[in-house]
Amino acid sequence: MEDLSIILSNELGKLINDYYRYDDPEIKELIQSDIQLLNEAISLCEQST
Repeated sequence: MEDLSIILSNELGKLINDYYRYDDPEIKELIQSDIQLLNEAISLCEQST
């Protein structure tokens, strides 16, 4: 599970970079939703270890 948490954390970093790269509010909203889902997934991975 630790490997999965690392992979998800890396993807989270990419999404955060994308969030600041784009100016379109609709794209930012979609990215923010993905960020929230990944945060939840990371939390669940960390709880199960």
